Amino acid sequence: MGRSALPSRRRATATALVAVSLALAGATLPATPAAAAPVLPPWTGAKTLSMTKSEVRDVVVTADGTAVAVWTETVTGNLYAARRPANSDTWSTRAKIGGTTFNARLAARPDGSVVAVWIDTGTGTGWRTLSAVLPAGQTAWSQPTVLDSTDVSSSIVPDIAVRPGGVVAAVWGRSANSRSEVFASLLYPEGTWSEPEQVSNAATHAGTSRYGNVGGPQIAFDGQGGLVVSYWMSVGEMYRVMTSSRPAETFAWQTPEMITASYELPTLGSAPDGSLHLVYKDLNGSFQVLRRADAASAWSGPRTAASAVGTVAEMPRPLVGPDGDVTLVWFDRAAGADDVRTATFDSGTGEWAESRTLSAGTAAYTADAEIAPDGSVHVLWPESDGQTGSLYEATLADGEWTSPRRVATVGKLVRGEIAANSAGDATAVWGAVSGYSTYTDVSAARTTWPALAVSGSSVPVTAPLKGTTSSSAAWKPTWTTSSPVSSWTLTLTDTAGKAVRTLTGTTAAGSTALAPVWNGRTGTGAIAVNGRLTWSLKAVQWGSGTASTLATGTVTVTGGSPAFRDFGGHDVTPDGLGDLLQLDTSGRIQWVLGDGTGQLETGASATGWSTSIKAVPFGDLNGERCNDVLVRVGDALRAYRPACGTAPKPTTTYKTISSTGWKQYDVLTYPGDVTKDGRPDLIARNASTGAVYLYKGTSTAGLSARVKLYDNWKTYKKVVGAGDLNGDGIGDLLAQDTANNLYRYYGKGDGTFSSRAKIAANWGASYNVVVGVGDLNRDGRADLVARDTAGNLYRQAGTGKGTFGSRVKIGGSFNRYKGLF
Repeated sequence: MGRSALPSRRRATATALVAVSLALAGATLPATPAAAAPVLPPWTGAKTLSMTKSEVRDVVVTADGTAVAVWTETVTGNLYAARRPANSDTWSTRAKIGGTTFNARLAARPDGSVVAVWIDTGTGTGWRTLSAVLPAGQTAWSQPTVLDSTDVSSSIVPDIAVRPGGVVAAVWGRSANSRSEVFASLLYPEGTWSEPEQVSNAATHAGTSRYGNVGGPQIAFDGQGGLVVSYWMSVGEMYRVMTSSRPAETFAWQTPEMITASYELPTLGSAPDGSLHLVYKDLNGSFQVLRRADAASAWSGPRTAASAVGTVAEMPRPLVGPDGDVTLVWFDRAAGADDVRTATFDSGTGEWAESRTLSAGTAAYTADAEIAPDGSVHVLWPESDGQTGSLYEATLADGEWTSPRRVATVGKLVRGEIAANSAGDATAVWGAVSGYSTYTDVSAARTTWPALAVSGSSVPVTAPLKGTTSSSAAWKPTWTTSSPVSSWTLTLTDTAGKAVRTLTGTTAAGSTALAPVWNGRTGTGAIAVNGRLTWSLKAVQWGSGTASTLATGTVTVTGGSPAFRDFGGHDVTPDGLGDLLQLDTSGRIQWVLGDGTGQLETGASATGWSTSIKAVPFGDLNGERCNDVLVRVGDALRAYRPACGTAPKPTTTYKTISSTGWKQYDVLTYPGDVTKDGRPDLIARNASTGAVYLYKGTSTAGLSARVKLYDNWKTYKKVVGAGDLNGDGIGDLLAQDTANNLYRYYGKGDGTFSSRAKIAANWGASYNVVVGVGDLNRDGRADLVARDTAGNLYRQAGTGKGTFGSRVKIGGSFNRYKGLF
């Protein structure tokens, strides 16, 4: 509902209640904010539908936004139509659907089809009432159907109405023997029109003169399918407002009812709640409005909507919104002015507001007004300055009117029709005025926002999180959009496709500046993991209600939580990719870094190590946002803490986990976090017994006392900490038995593992080293690296489903290294 969840009058009521509460409490009262005019999309440039001088008869918009217009050529009188698909500015080639025609009307049915009714004398045998249907999604109209060919009056304008179920009703006039009457017919969904029925009784009131006329018939459905017709009847010098009804219960037209005397044609409209509203101008020059709940109910007493109304070219039809508000729009020549005026009944207060002027200058005798399903009211009128003219439009949305907006600069005088699907989706069609030759084209325009795009941006390529807190502004991109935006969404996604954080925001009306701020935390509040994230920016154009993707890109997180086995960096340090640690025969260790393509490149190194050490690239034990390395030296286990991007030296700061008891293990491996406490955990196997133990990382940067997981895993010749194989955030294990079957153990998150699942047979017989190295190719999945007895190095890419793809050779001569960890 635009800028607020409450309509303007509801906001005003809420503000008043707050003001009363504050006043009672002795507080200073806030100033009541002025209501802001709605912000709506601009009008497009005019599109020409026909180059022949023509009078536009009607335009409708279907539920999906398709527009259909009809017009008559002023020379031939032929009736033409054109169609514009939803969300398009291209109109179809005009199609002739009738011969010499006057006063055509259109109605859109719920199924998207459009029904036309018109008065036609194409055969030269007299005037007839005809109808045709344009099926939904089609460009070809049906052949015309004759509704009535008996004394049809060309001077009585027909009317048409649609009930929610799709039944169409039409009214028109017959003229014979110095009097006229109103007739009605219904079009049912199966495609047949009922026989015409007379719904007026001018003859009954004609007396001995037998003279009586009717005019301006209008028809409307109530909520149950009942019908009401209004018309104007003159008998002698008496002018009467008349209504006829056909309640849904009886399906029979009742005796017409005289409402009052009047000098103007009455108008009729239905409301979304099924009620009916009648408008007439009384003998004192005031608009009066009556209401009835349905066709079987009585009319209420009249209520004055506007007083001192001048001469009106056309009576205003009551436009009733979903909230019960009623709006009248008319061209008024009161007190020498030529104005487009309006008045609205506020269902919230139960009162008619003072009428107001919409036109910006001297209006040119006519205005067309329609209401959209969302309750917005749209008005179209011409203004003349003597030599040229302009076509203007104003919209009532959320209880406020826009200022007049120029639709097009036109000839001296035009007449237009307007239709709308919503506050921001209106279509106008205009053409010549009968008797004037200064304007020929039939033209159309619609309201739509221009395609939303980014016109400028400043997007940092990194989000440095080092030293940041949850209140920090770690990443502050900005974008400028080509048109105003009401809201935006910025989503950050990791390489596995999981959303890391979604930021949302709204903007002030008319703003094109978007400035999200990210603190470097995930949706759960955790520090984001280092590495590349993909961002996607979506925004809702002001007034459109539809989100569009405006831009995408990547940002690299640095200084955040270290990724599994990330110790160096290809483009930044660390980079979120897995790395391999190698030890040569001289005691030199060196990182071999994942480059994001699945290959490896050399990184930092350090010398001075004993060739008997066993290293375990580990997670961040002490929370300094750099991964640690566990090293078994003799019978002791130490946790070394090298700076990010460096290799540990023997002299690097370390913490002794335990000075004895570690030679018993032939397997020391890091699967990741298997307890879901955010800390790294260690798996160890006793060489003599085959017992497998879990050492959990602690809050004191050490390891807890061991917990036995399995009694005897001697059947496995390799046990490998594999990282998170299925994307559930829990570390997993792989185990290769002596028959070279490969099994997977999923971590359960409580420090234990699920039952094994066989994922390969005859696997890795030639491998003497297998390492769960982490993500090497930047797809967010944990990969394996294996060395065979010939020294060849292979990568097997994780699928994210607990399995691996075919191996790819990524290096040779790796048998010169004493250890690969």
